[in-house]
Parts: sequence; C-alpha cells; structure tokens
Amino acid sequence: MSYPLALTIGGIIVLLLTGYALYLGLQLKRQKSRRNKAEEELRIEFEYNDKEARQSVQIIAKALIQKDISETEAAMRIGFLSQKITANHDEKNLFSVFQQLAEATSHIPILDDWKALEKCEKNRLTQERTAIESKYSDFIKASAEQLTRLRLV
Repeated sequence: MSYPLALTIGGIIVLLLTGYALYLGLQLKRQKSRRNKAEEELRIEFEYNDKEARQSVQIIAKALIQKDISETEAAMRIGFLSQKITANHDEKNLFSVFQQLAEATSHIPILDDWKALEKCEKNRLTQERTAIESKYSDFIKASAEQLTRLRLV
C-alpha cells in the first residue's frame, strides 16, 4: 500500500470519526435541552400544586374559624393537603397539630361508612370525636388563625 493511499484512507477515517463525534455531541446537547425543559416543567407544576394546596388550606382554615366544618374534618383535609406543600419549619409545625388530630380520629368512619352506623354508635363516636377534639382545640384554633395567612408563593 502506498503512502498517499494510506494517508487518504486515514484522512477519510478521521473525517468519519469527527462527523460521528459531532453527531453524538449534537445528540447529547438535544438530550440535555429536553431534560432541562422537563425539569422546568416539573418545577412549574410543583409550584402550581403548592400554591393550589396553600389556597385550599387557607379556605379550610377560614371555614374552621367560622365553624362551618368540624375540627376533625379540617384536620383530615389540611393533613392531606400539607403533604402537597413544600413547607418551611414553621409551617410544618402548624400542620403537625392537624395531622395529629387526623391520626387520633382516623378510626372514626366517614361518608357511607358513617351513614351505615346505628344511631347509638354514631352518638358514641360523636362524643369520642368531641372529646378528642377538645384536647387539640386550642392548638387547632391557633394554627388555623396562622394558616389563614399562609404564604401563597
């Protein structure tokens, strides 16, 4: 094989490898761009969900203060919503009392299960719920007041 032929073949191979490297670099750049876009969309979705959950918590807290809903119902709802919120330390403390009350009353049936109970059983569970709520009442009211001013952004 002659030197110019080997040099030409070597040059072609180098050109092919350079082209392939450029192709792979472009693919990597596109992949990074797609990943960044997906991360940004996810961040926006988290922020939206966080804001929606915060607004819902404020509405529930206001309803609780106005005595439109029971402390147990507010606790169940706020406890659930608090899991969707990226909360700071102070906010976590506010949510904690609602989560504790929700856990303490979690054995009490709701909705259709409640409707299926006998009247005497409903009365007994209502008294039990009221007794449990009274243990948490001051903390619930104080936290609800603060949650009405929960930051939305």
